[in-house]
Amino acid sequence: MPSPIHASQRPRERGVTILLVAVALVVVLGMAALAIDVVTLYVARAEAQRAADAAALAGAKAFVTSSFTSSVPGFDVCTPVAGTGGSGAANLQAQAAATQNLVAGVPATVQSISCNLSQADGKNPQISVTVQRTNLPTFFARIWGSSGNSVSASATAEAYNPSGSSLPVSVAFVKPFLIPNCNPTTAPGATCAGGYFVSTSNGALNNPAAYIGVSLPFPPASQPSPTPGQYYIIDPSPPASVCPGSFALPSGSCDTVGGGGVYDNIACANVNPMSCGSSQPVDPNNATILLHTNTADGARCLIHASVSPTSAVSCTNPNPNNQDCFLPGPPVTINGGTSNPNLAFQSPLPTAVNISRSDSVVTVPLYDGLTDLCSPNCTGRSALIVGFLQLGIQDVRTDGTIDAIVLNAAGCDPGGSGTAVSGGGVSPIPVRLIHN
Repeated sequence: MPSPIHASQRPRERGVTILLVAVALVVVLGMAALAIDVVTLYVARAEAQRAADAAALAGAKAFVTSSFTSSVPGFDVCTPVAGTGGSGAANLQAQAAATQNLVAGVPATVQSISCNLSQADGKNPQISVTVQRTNLPTFFARIWGSSGNSVSASATAEAYNPSGSSLPVSVAFVKPFLIPNCNPTTAPGATCAGGYFVSTSNGALNNPAAYIGVSLPFPPASQPSPTPGQYYIIDPSPPASVCPGSFALPSGSCDTVGGGGVYDNIACANVNPMSCGSSQPVDPNNATILLHTNTADGARCLIHASVSPTSAVSCTNPNPNNQDCFLPGPPVTINGGTSNPNLAFQSPLPTAVNISRSDSVVTVPLYDGLTDLCSPNCTGRSALIVGFLQLGIQDVRTDGTIDAIVLNAAGCDPGGSGTAVSGGGVSPIPVRLIHN
Protein backbone atom coordinates (compact mmCIF):
# COMPACT_ATOMS: atom_id res chain seq x y z
CA MET A 1 0.00 0.00 0.00
CA PRO A 2 1.54 3.29 -1.12
CA SER A 3 2.28 5.83 1.48
CA PRO A 4 0.10 8.97 1.52
CA ILE A 5 1.38 12.14 -0.18
CA HIS A 6 2.26 14.80 2.25
CA ALA A 7 0.57 18.18 1.66
CA SER A 8 3.94 19.79 1.13
CA GLN A 9 4.57 17.44 -1.76
CA ARG A 10 1.32 18.23 -3.66
CA PRO A 11 1.46 20.53 -6.77
CA ARG A 12 0.89 24.12 -5.82
CA GLU A 13 -2.36 25.67 -7.19
CA ARG A 14 -1.86 29.23 -6.06
CA GLY A 15 -2.59 31.76 -8.89
CA VAL A 16 -4.78 29.44 -10.95
CA THR A 17 -7.83 31.59 -10.22
CA ILE A 18 -6.02 34.62 -11.61
CA LEU A 19 -5.34 32.72 -14.83
CA LEU A 20 -8.98 31.68 -15.10
CA VAL A 21 -10.11 35.26 -14.51
CA ALA A 22 -7.67 36.51 -17.17
CA VAL A 23 -8.96 33.99 -19.72
CA ALA A 24 -12.53 34.89 -18.80
CA LEU A 25 -11.80 38.58 -19.26
CA VAL A 26 -10.45 37.90 -22.74
CA VAL A 27 -13.61 36.00 -23.58
CA VAL A 28 -15.80 38.74 -22.08
CA LEU A 29 -13.93 41.41 -24.03
CA GLY A 30 -14.31 39.38 -27.19
CA MET A 31 -18.02 39.03 -26.58
CA ALA A 32 -18.25 42.76 -25.86
CA ALA A 33 -16.45 43.51 -29.10
CA LEU A 34 -18.84 41.20 -30.92
CA ALA A 35 -21.93 42.54 -29.18
CA ILE A 36 -21.10 46.25 -29.32
CA ASP A 37 -18.77 46.74 -32.25
CA VAL A 38 -20.66 44.45 -34.61
CA VAL A 39 -23.90 46.23 -33.71
CA THR A 40 -22.09 49.51 -34.42
CA LEU A 41 -21.18 48.20 -37.87
CA TYR A 42 -24.77 47.09 -38.53
CA VAL A 43 -26.14 50.49 -37.51
CA ALA A 44 -23.54 52.24 -39.66
CA ARG A 45 -24.48 49.97 -42.58
CA ALA A 46 -28.15 50.90 -42.19
CA GLU A 47 -27.22 54.60 -42.05
CA ALA A 48 -25.08 54.20 -45.17
CA GLN A 49 -28.02 52.57 -46.96
CA ARG A 50 -30.24 55.46 -45.95
CA ALA A 51 -27.67 57.91 -47.34
CA ALA A 52 -27.42 55.96 -50.59
CA ASP A 53 -31.22 55.83 -50.94
CA ALA A 54 -31.52 59.57 -50.37
CA ALA A 55 -28.73 60.31 -52.83
CA ALA A 56 -30.23 58.12 -55.56
CA LEU A 57 -33.70 59.62 -55.12
CA ALA A 58 -32.27 63.16 -55.21
CA GLY A 59 -30.41 62.31 -58.41
CA ALA A 60 -33.57 60.89 -59.98
CA LYS A 61 -35.47 64.03 -58.95
CA ALA A 62 -32.86 66.03 -60.85
CA PHE A 63 -33.93 64.19 -64.00
CA VAL A 64 -37.42 65.59 -63.47
CA THR A 65 -36.52 69.18 -62.66
CA SER A 66 -33.95 69.33 -65.46
CA SER A 67 -36.37 67.83 -68.05
CA PHE A 68 -34.06 64.95 -68.86
CA THR A 69 -36.96 62.51 -68.77
CA SER A 70 -37.82 64.12 -72.09
CA SER A 71 -34.36 63.25 -73.45
CA VAL A 72 -32.91 66.55 -74.61
CA PRO A 73 -29.79 65.84 -76.72
CA GLY A 74 -26.55 67.39 -75.56
CA PHE A 75 -27.63 67.87 -71.95
CA ASP A 76 -25.21 66.04 -69.69
CA VAL A 77 -27.52 65.76 -66.67
CA CYS A 78 -25.66 62.82 -65.14
CA THR A 79 -21.96 62.01 -65.36
CA PRO A 80 -20.75 58.48 -64.54
CA VAL A 81 -17.82 59.09 -62.21
CA ALA A 82 -15.90 57.66 -59.29
CA GLY A 83 -16.11 59.95 -56.27
CA THR A 84 -17.61 63.43 -56.34
CA GLY A 85 -16.10 64.83 -59.51
CA GLY A 86 -19.25 64.81 -61.64
CA SER A 87 -20.73 68.19 -62.55
CA GLY A 88 -24.08 66.99 -63.89
CA ALA A 89 -27.24 68.20 -62.18
CA ALA A 90 -28.05 64.69 -60.95
CA ASN A 91 -24.51 64.29 -59.60
CA LEU A 92 -24.69 67.52 -57.63
CA GLN A 93 -28.09 66.72 -56.15
CA ALA A 94 -27.00 63.20 -55.21
CA GLN A 95 -23.81 64.45 -53.58
CA ALA A 96 -25.70 67.10 -51.60
CA ALA A 97 -28.26 64.55 -50.35
CA ALA A 98 -25.55 62.06 -49.37
CA THR A 99 -23.63 64.57 -47.28
CA GLN A 100 -26.78 65.51 -45.39
CA ASN A 101 -27.02 61.96 -44.04
CA LEU A 102 -24.63 61.03 -41.25
CA VAL A 103 -23.01 57.63 -40.95
CA ALA A 104 -21.65 57.10 -37.43
CA GLY A 105 -21.77 60.85 -36.89
CA VAL A 106 -19.90 61.78 -40.07
CA PRO A 107 -21.39 62.77 -43.48
CA ALA A 108 -21.43 59.92 -45.98
CA THR A 109 -18.88 60.02 -48.80
CA VAL A 110 -19.99 59.34 -52.36
CA GLN A 111 -17.80 56.58 -53.75
CA SER A 112 -19.28 56.38 -57.26
CA ILE A 113 -22.22 57.47 -59.40
CA SER A 114 -23.36 55.60 -62.48
CA CYS A 115 -26.12 56.53 -64.91
CA ASN A 116 -28.30 54.52 -67.25
CA LEU A 117 -29.29 57.24 -69.68
CA SER A 118 -30.00 54.83 -72.51
CA GLN A 119 -33.44 54.55 -70.91
CA ALA A 120 -34.40 57.96 -72.32
CA ASP A 121 -36.77 58.59 -75.25
CA GLY A 122 -39.82 57.05 -73.68
CA LYS A 123 -37.99 54.98 -71.07
CA ASN A 124 -36.98 55.66 -67.50
CA PRO A 125 -33.55 57.22 -66.86
CA GLN A 126 -31.78 55.73 -63.85
CA ILE A 127 -29.01 56.71 -61.46
CA SER A 128 -27.07 54.45 -59.08
CA VAL A 129 -25.12 55.83 -56.12
CA THR A 130 -22.61 54.07 -53.85
CA VAL A 131 -21.60 55.68 -50.56
CA GLN A 132 -18.90 54.66 -48.11
CA ARG A 133 -17.81 55.41 -44.55
CA THR A 134 -14.28 54.44 -43.56
CA ASN A 135 -12.44 54.36 -40.21
CA LEU A 136 -15.56 53.60 -38.24
CA PRO A 137 -15.08 54.12 -34.50
CA THR A 138 -14.93 50.93 -32.46
CA PHE A 139 -14.83 50.37 -28.73
CA PHE A 140 -13.46 47.08 -27.43
CA ALA A 141 -12.22 45.85 -30.82
CA ARG A 142 -9.59 48.59 -30.93
CA ILE A 143 -7.67 46.60 -28.33
CA TRP A 144 -6.66 44.35 -31.21
CA GLY A 145 -5.86 47.30 -33.45
CA SER A 146 -9.11 47.27 -35.44
CA SER A 147 -9.15 50.83 -36.80
CA GLY A 148 -9.90 50.38 -40.52
CA ASN A 149 -13.52 49.21 -40.35
CA SER A 150 -15.70 50.56 -43.15
CA VAL A 151 -19.19 50.14 -44.58
CA SER A 152 -20.65 50.89 -47.99
CA ALA A 153 -24.10 50.79 -49.57
CA SER A 154 -25.60 51.27 -53.03
CA ALA A 155 -29.01 52.32 -54.30
CA THR A 156 -30.64 52.84 -57.69
CA ALA A 157 -33.54 55.16 -58.47
CA GLU A 158 -35.36 56.14 -61.63
CA ALA A 159 -37.57 58.91 -62.90
CA TYR A 160 -40.72 57.58 -64.54
CA ASN A 161 -41.21 58.92 -68.06
CA PRO A 162 -44.89 58.51 -68.97
CA SER A 163 -44.55 59.65 -72.58
CA GLY A 164 -45.53 56.82 -74.88
CA SER A 165 -46.53 54.66 -71.92
CA SER A 166 -49.73 52.65 -71.91
CA LEU A 167 -50.38 53.77 -68.33
CA PRO A 168 -52.35 57.01 -67.88
CA VAL A 169 -50.96 59.83 -65.76
CA SER A 170 -52.63 61.94 -63.10
CA VAL A 171 -51.20 64.94 -61.30
CA ALA A 172 -52.44 67.27 -58.57
CA PHE A 173 -52.01 71.05 -58.31
CA VAL A 174 -52.62 71.53 -62.05
CA LYS A 175 -53.14 75.15 -63.05
CA PRO A 176 -56.16 76.01 -65.23
CA PHE A 177 -54.20 77.18 -68.29
CA LEU A 178 -55.34 74.91 -71.16
CA ILE A 179 -52.46 75.02 -73.67
CA PRO A 180 -52.93 73.89 -77.30
CA ASN A 181 -50.75 70.93 -78.28
CA CYS A 182 -49.00 72.96 -80.94
CA ASN A 183 -46.04 75.31 -81.20
CA PRO A 184 -47.32 78.69 -79.95
CA THR A 185 -45.84 80.50 -82.95
CA THR A 186 -48.17 78.67 -85.36
CA ALA A 187 -51.92 78.78 -85.72
CA PRO A 188 -53.95 75.85 -84.36
CA GLY A 189 -55.15 73.77 -87.26
CA ALA A 190 -54.94 70.43 -88.99
CA THR A 191 -51.35 70.98 -90.14
CA CYS A 192 -49.86 72.42 -86.92
CA ALA A 193 -46.88 73.63 -88.93
CA GLY A 194 -44.73 74.22 -85.88
CA GLY A 195 -45.10 70.64 -84.69
CA TYR A 196 -46.92 69.05 -81.78
CA PHE A 197 -45.60 68.88 -78.23
CA VAL A 198 -46.78 65.29 -77.90
CA SER A 199 -48.15 62.73 -80.34
CA THR A 200 -51.92 62.30 -80.10
CA SER A 201 -51.60 58.73 -81.40
CA ASN A 202 -49.28 57.22 -78.77
CA GLY A 203 -48.27 60.04 -76.38
CA ALA A 204 -44.61 60.09 -77.45
CA LEU A 205 -42.83 63.44 -77.34
CA ASN A 206 -42.30 65.20 -80.64
CA ASN A 207 -38.81 66.71 -80.98
CA PRO A 208 -38.52 67.87 -77.35
CA ALA A 209 -35.23 69.66 -78.11
CA ALA A 210 -37.29 72.21 -80.07
CA TYR A 211 -39.22 73.44 -77.04
CA ILE A 212 -37.79 72.16 -73.73
CA GLY A 213 -35.64 74.82 -72.13
CA VAL A 214 -37.11 77.40 -74.54
CA SER A 215 -38.96 80.56 -73.52
CA LEU A 216 -42.39 80.80 -75.18
CA PRO A 217 -45.32 83.24 -74.94
CA PHE A 218 -48.84 81.88 -74.37
CA PRO A 219 -51.49 84.60 -74.91
CA PRO A 220 -55.08 84.13 -73.66
CA ALA A 221 -57.76 83.14 -76.14
CA SER A 222 -59.89 85.91 -77.56
CA GLN A 223 -63.16 85.31 -79.36
CA PRO A 224 -64.53 85.18 -81.94
CA SER A 225 -61.18 84.80 -83.77
CA PRO A 226 -58.43 83.33 -81.56
CA THR A 227 -54.88 83.96 -82.73
CA PRO A 228 -52.04 81.39 -82.90
CA GLY A 229 -51.25 79.38 -79.78
CA GLN A 230 -53.70 81.03 -77.40
CA TYR A 231 -54.65 79.21 -74.22
CA TYR A 232 -58.08 78.78 -72.69
CA ILE A 233 -59.03 78.83 -69.02
CA ILE A 234 -60.67 75.69 -67.69
CA ASP A 235 -63.18 75.58 -64.87
CA PRO A 236 -62.19 72.58 -62.70
CA SER A 237 -64.65 70.96 -60.36
CA PRO A 238 -64.16 71.02 -57.45
CA PRO A 239 -62.18 74.28 -57.50
CA ALA A 240 -58.80 74.89 -55.87
CA SER A 241 -58.97 74.88 -52.09
CA VAL A 242 -55.43 75.03 -50.62
CA CYS A 243 -54.49 78.70 -50.64
CA PRO A 244 -51.41 80.59 -49.44
CA GLY A 245 -51.44 83.32 -46.86
CA SER A 246 -51.14 86.98 -47.79
CA PHE A 247 -47.52 87.67 -48.65
CA ALA A 248 -45.91 90.95 -47.71
CA LEU A 249 -45.49 92.21 -51.25
CA PRO A 250 -45.56 95.92 -52.08
CA SER A 251 -48.62 95.43 -54.24
CA GLY A 252 -50.45 93.07 -51.88
CA SER A 253 -51.06 90.69 -54.79
CA CYS A 254 -52.42 87.93 -52.52
CA ASP A 255 -54.77 90.12 -50.49
CA THR A 256 -57.88 88.81 -52.26
CA VAL A 257 -56.93 85.12 -52.19
CA GLY A 258 -59.70 82.80 -51.06
CA GLY A 259 -62.45 84.61 -52.96
CA GLY A 260 -62.91 81.76 -55.42
CA GLY A 261 -63.11 81.67 -59.21
CA VAL A 262 -60.26 81.86 -61.69
CA TYR A 263 -58.10 83.87 -59.30
CA ASP A 264 -58.03 81.08 -56.72
CA ASN A 265 -57.65 78.33 -59.32
CA ILE A 266 -54.36 80.01 -60.29
CA ALA A 267 -53.10 81.35 -56.96
CA CYS A 268 -54.17 78.34 -54.90
CA ALA A 269 -53.60 74.58 -55.22
CA ASN A 270 -56.15 72.09 -56.48
CA VAL A 271 -55.38 68.83 -54.70
CA ASN A 272 -57.71 66.83 -56.96
CA PRO A 273 -55.66 65.04 -59.64
CA MET A 274 -56.25 65.72 -63.31
CA SER A 275 -55.75 62.67 -65.49
CA CYS A 276 -54.69 61.86 -69.01
CA GLY A 277 -57.73 61.36 -71.22
CA SER A 278 -60.08 63.29 -68.93
CA SER A 279 -62.46 65.91 -70.30
CA GLN A 280 -62.15 69.37 -68.72
CA PRO A 281 -64.84 72.10 -68.94
CA VAL A 282 -63.85 75.41 -70.48
CA ASP A 283 -64.62 78.56 -68.51
CA PRO A 284 -67.49 80.34 -70.35
CA ASN A 285 -65.92 83.75 -69.63
CA ASN A 286 -62.71 83.23 -71.64
CA ALA A 287 -63.18 86.35 -73.75
CA THR A 288 -63.83 88.82 -70.93
CA ILE A 289 -61.35 91.45 -69.82
CA LEU A 290 -62.17 90.64 -66.18
CA LEU A 291 -61.01 87.06 -66.72
CA HIS A 292 -57.67 88.31 -68.08
CA THR A 293 -57.31 90.64 -65.10
CA ASN A 294 -58.03 87.83 -62.65
CA THR A 295 -55.56 85.65 -64.53
CA ALA A 296 -52.79 88.25 -64.27
CA ASP A 297 -53.52 89.03 -60.61
CA GLY A 298 -53.79 85.36 -59.61
CA ALA A 299 -50.54 84.55 -61.38
CA ARG A 300 -48.83 87.52 -59.72
CA CYS A 301 -49.79 86.05 -56.33
CA LEU A 302 -48.63 82.60 -57.44
CA ILE A 303 -45.14 83.69 -58.53
CA HIS A 304 -44.76 86.41 -55.86
CA ALA A 305 -44.33 89.22 -58.38
CA SER A 306 -44.69 92.83 -57.27
CA VAL A 307 -46.34 93.99 -60.52
CA SER A 308 -47.83 92.55 -63.69
CA PRO A 309 -45.80 93.92 -66.63
CA THR A 310 -47.29 95.13 -69.89
CA SER A 311 -44.62 93.25 -71.88
CA ALA A 312 -42.20 90.38 -71.29
CA VAL A 313 -39.61 91.21 -68.62
CA SER A 314 -35.90 90.63 -68.99
CA CYS A 315 -34.76 87.95 -66.56
CA THR A 316 -31.95 89.28 -64.39
CA ASN A 317 -30.80 88.52 -60.88
CA PRO A 318 -32.54 89.92 -58.94
CA ASN A 319 -35.65 90.12 -61.12
CA PRO A 320 -37.02 93.68 -61.39
CA ASN A 321 -40.48 92.41 -60.39
CA ASN A 322 -39.05 90.45 -57.42
CA GLN A 323 -40.17 86.97 -58.55
CA ASP A 324 -37.87 84.01 -59.24
CA CYS A 325 -35.90 84.21 -62.48
CA PHE A 326 -35.66 81.36 -65.01
CA LEU A 327 -32.70 81.20 -67.39
CA PRO A 328 -33.26 79.20 -70.60
CA GLY A 329 -31.38 75.95 -71.13
CA PRO A 330 -31.08 73.11 -71.08
CA PRO A 331 -30.36 72.91 -68.29
CA VAL A 332 -32.74 75.59 -67.07
CA THR A 333 -31.51 77.37 -63.96
CA ILE A 334 -33.58 79.28 -61.41
CA ASN A 335 -32.39 82.30 -59.44
CA GLY A 336 -34.43 83.23 -56.38
CA GLY A 337 -36.32 86.52 -56.28
CA THR A 338 -36.47 88.92 -53.38
CA SER A 339 -40.15 88.00 -52.82
CA ASN A 340 -39.54 84.27 -52.57
CA PRO A 341 -41.20 83.24 -49.26
CA ASN A 342 -38.28 80.90 -48.49
CA LEU A 343 -35.57 83.11 -46.98
CA ALA A 344 -32.82 80.71 -48.11
CA PHE A 345 -33.93 81.20 -51.73
CA GLN A 346 -34.08 84.97 -51.74
CA SER A 347 -31.71 86.98 -53.92
CA PRO A 348 -29.05 88.35 -53.60
CA LEU A 349 -27.92 85.66 -51.13
CA PRO A 350 -25.42 83.23 -52.67
CA THR A 351 -27.82 80.35 -52.07
CA ALA A 352 -30.42 82.06 -54.24
CA VAL A 353 -28.45 81.33 -57.40
CA ASN A 354 -29.54 78.15 -59.18
CA ILE A 355 -32.10 77.18 -56.53
CA SER A 356 -33.73 73.75 -56.60
CA ARG A 357 -37.43 74.66 -56.51
CA SER A 358 -39.78 77.54 -57.11
CA ASP A 359 -43.49 78.34 -56.70
CA SER A 360 -43.32 79.59 -60.30
CA VAL A 361 -42.99 76.00 -61.56
CA VAL A 362 -46.44 74.76 -62.59
CA THR A 363 -48.08 71.94 -64.51
CA VAL A 364 -50.66 72.79 -67.18
CA PRO A 365 -52.81 70.50 -69.35
CA LEU A 366 -52.52 70.14 -73.13
CA TYR A 367 -55.50 69.73 -75.47
CA ASP A 368 -55.40 68.67 -79.13
CA GLY A 369 -55.23 72.29 -80.33
CA LEU A 370 -56.94 71.62 -83.64
CA THR A 371 -60.20 73.46 -83.04
CA ASP A 372 -61.55 76.68 -81.56
CA LEU A 373 -63.07 75.56 -78.29
CA CYS A 374 -65.31 78.61 -78.05
CA SER A 375 -66.99 78.91 -81.42
CA PRO A 376 -69.49 80.52 -81.34
CA ASN A 377 -69.15 80.70 -77.52
CA CYS A 378 -67.53 78.82 -74.64
CA THR A 379 -70.66 77.75 -72.78
CA GLY A 380 -70.86 73.99 -72.31
CA ARG A 381 -67.55 73.36 -74.08
CA SER A 382 -64.88 70.94 -72.85
CA ALA A 383 -61.46 69.72 -73.96
CA LEU A 384 -59.78 66.30 -73.94
CA ILE A 385 -56.44 66.24 -72.07
CA VAL A 386 -53.71 64.75 -74.29
CA GLY A 387 -50.71 65.57 -72.11
CA PHE A 388 -49.11 67.97 -69.67
CA LEU A 389 -46.42 70.64 -69.79
CA GLN A 390 -44.29 71.71 -66.87
CA LEU A 391 -43.62 75.44 -67.11
CA GLY A 392 -41.41 77.89 -65.28
CA ILE A 393 -43.47 81.10 -65.36
CA GLN A 394 -41.33 84.17 -66.04
CA ASP A 395 -44.23 86.62 -65.79
CA VAL A 396 -47.91 87.05 -66.65
CA ARG A 397 -48.65 90.33 -68.40
CA THR A 398 -51.60 92.59 -67.69
CA ASP A 399 -53.41 91.19 -70.75
CA GLY A 400 -53.03 87.63 -69.42
CA THR A 401 -50.14 86.57 -71.68
CA ILE A 402 -47.94 83.98 -69.97
CA ASP A 403 -44.20 84.19 -70.63
CA ALA A 404 -42.76 80.85 -69.57
CA ILE A 405 -39.94 78.39 -70.14
CA VAL A 406 -40.98 74.83 -70.94
CA LEU A 407 -39.31 72.55 -68.38
CA ASN A 408 -40.78 69.17 -69.20
CA ALA A 409 -43.51 67.38 -71.13
CA ALA A 410 -45.59 64.25 -70.69
CA GLY A 411 -47.82 62.75 -73.33
CA CYS A 412 -50.91 60.54 -72.98
CA ASP A 413 -51.35 57.29 -74.88
CA PRO A 414 -55.04 57.30 -75.90
CA GLY A 415 -55.01 53.51 -75.57
CA GLY A 416 -53.75 53.65 -71.99
CA SER A 417 -55.67 51.81 -69.32
CA GLY A 418 -55.34 50.69 -65.74
CA THR A 419 -54.62 52.60 -62.55
CA ALA A 420 -53.15 56.01 -63.29
CA VAL A 421 -49.58 56.76 -62.25
CA SER A 422 -49.65 59.75 -59.90
CA GLY A 423 -47.03 62.45 -60.29
CA GLY A 424 -45.35 64.41 -57.56
CA GLY A 425 -47.60 67.40 -56.96
CA VAL A 426 -46.64 70.02 -59.55
CA SER A 427 -44.91 67.48 -61.80
CA PRO A 428 -46.46 64.58 -63.74
CA ILE A 429 -43.15 62.73 -63.38
CA PRO A 430 -42.78 60.66 -60.18
CA VAL A 431 -39.52 59.12 -59.00
CA ARG A 432 -39.00 55.83 -57.21
CA LEU A 433 -36.33 53.74 -55.56
CA ILE A 434 -36.28 50.54 -57.59
CA HIS A 435 -33.76 48.46 -55.62
CA ASN A 436 -30.83 48.69 -53.23
